[in-house]
Amino acid sequence: MARDQGETTTEIDEPKNPRLLGEIRFDNNTKQPLGGINPYSPYFDTIGQSFLKLLIEHARFNKKRRVLDVGCGTGRMAKQFNEFLDYGTYEGFDVNDHFIDYCKETYTGKRFNFQKCDVRHDEYNPGGLLDPQEFTFPYEDQSFDTACAIAVFNHFETSWVFRYIAEMTRVLKPNGIFFGTFLILTPMSTYIIENKEKHPFKFDLRTPNSWHEYTERKLFNVAIPESGLRRQFMKCRLMLREPIRYGEWCGSPVAITGHDVVVGIKGNGWTS
Repeated sequence: MARDQGETTTEIDEPKNPRLLGEIRFDNNTKQPLGGINPYSPYFDTIGQSFLKLLIEHARFNKKRRVLDVGCGTGRMAKQFNEFLDYGTYEGFDVNDHFIDYCKETYTGKRFNFQKCDVRHDEYNPGGLLDPQEFTFPYEDQSFDTACAIAVFNHFETSWVFRYIAEMTRVLKPNGIFFGTFLILTPMSTYIIENKEKHPFKFDLRTPNSWHEYTERKLFNVAIPESGLRRQFMKCRLMLREPIRYGEWCGSPVAITGHDVVVGIKGNGWTS
């Protein structure tokens, strides 16, 4: 759901079935797809494959995992999981009707399931009925081995992020793995932003709990303080797997992808 580091303008091949998904047109007129969410974009597979590799290397991911994909979009990760999982299962949900319809039509099989959750979001589901700050995932406690949210939290208010982290922890099995990407405000990233050094984002609207790239589109890109993120992990009894892998967006010399990558492990015996 987010703009990824390193995307450049390119021509997109004419798809066999051009379709309009919300405000994102999937056809050869799309020159720079937002975050590789366009399945006809050359970035769609490249980004999905890179995150699958990161899950394997940093989050104990294997072919037997039961995985939850939070904010599954048009199936950028579902496509990779569909090819990778042998005995595992997949659940994905999103707030956008068009995205879920596309996933259901494209990624079929008994082990894969998608559902729309009518959560309010100004960019992707402005008429949603559910408050994201109070939203309960439609899954049982301790249902998943892995819960991932890739390019989701940088489109959320901080209180929503914290709610989703709590819900992801709830549905994880003991010793299950949390994998999420963020834009995290650290001394390094705030210095870079304030001094207008290497970074692709501007943050014109700033509050104590979050910085927003655009005043008129508050959820287009949001950065949150690292201190609050760490406190929420502790509150949820979710053990942070150090170090946080800071991303290219803030000029990290050891970045493994565009955004900051956070991995956590649910403590054995955790209860809600």
